[in-house]
Amino acid sequence: MFSETEYQTVWMIYLGAAFCGWLVWWRLTRLIGWWFVREPLQLIMAVLLFTPARVDPMEPWLAPAFIVWLSDTLMNTGENAARMLGDLALALAVATVAYIGFVCLRAAWQHWRSGQNAAARPADH
Repeated sequence: MFSETEYQTVWMIYLGAAFCGWLVWWRLTRLIGWWFVREPLQLIMAVLLFTPARVDPMEPWLAPAFIVWLSDTLMNTGENAARMLGDLALALAVATVAYIGFVCLRAAWQHWRSGQNAAARPADH
């Protein structure tokens, strides 16, 4: 298979390419005016690109889960499709819960800031 150095080099190349692809996706989704559509699309792409999973449960090597799922689904190369889909679903669920927490914090912050701005304005009588 790979030596440890080759394995890490391939992962660094993949992460660099995935990050560049995610930045392009980020720029493309900036054209969407609705934040409640744009931000979940960005989150889904991040999960698809950056979720690693074990291809063989007995081996320590990881691979991008979406790529393994895609190759298993399109080419019938193995029995990993269901496990990869489960890993992706778990990662997406965790990311969604974290995103909902972030949205709640952002809404609380905006509510708090609007209350501060209203209190700072002089009353017109």
